[in-house]
Amino acid sequence: MNKGKILVSNFTLLNDLEFNKSVIIIVKDDEEATIGFILNKKSKYIISDLNESCKGLDLSIYEGGPVAMDSLHFIHKKCKFLNDSIKITDDLYWGMNFKLAVELLKKDKINKNDIKFFLGYSGWEKNQLRGELDENSWFLSKNFKTKDILETSNVFWKNKINEFGEYYKIWSNSPDNPNLN
Repeated sequence: MNKGKILVSNFTLLNDLEFNKSVIIIVKDDEEATIGFILNKKSKYIISDLNESCKGLDLSIYEGGPVAMDSLHFIHKKCKFLNDSIKITDDLYWGMNFKLAVELLKKDKINKNDIKFFLGYSGWEKNQLRGELDENSWFLSKNFKTKDILETSNVFWKNKINEFGEYYKIWSNSPDNPNLN
């Protein structure tokens, strides 16, 4: 698995509250663990709700995953001011300096559409994700644009799962909880 890969949850995860209809970007993958952020699950919070220094910023926070739900993370487009960020793709980075990012947002040095915040993250131990991929719990999407990742709409999972063929179209229209159907 490489950084920048996009995981799309299979319909087999419909009963998994955390990963049902999830699209995840992988931001770290090494011999110890894999880390990613759920891109399409907006939380009930905005950034100013969780951090005093963010007053006046009304940016949404997304549920990054079930691990370390008390931690804030962010990804952003390439920015000359955030040079300690970790490269994910050619133009997408995992930010490391939250305080500086907030200052730059307040000074309009970063466009609000070029950054996305997460509460918590998704994590897998060594070989755990490989096993889940082998079980077809996840698919790897080959097509994405940075703009789509930063602006994810409420139909992002539906669009991504449809990339994998006609068989999945019925699942793309299923309710979040099929047992309530």
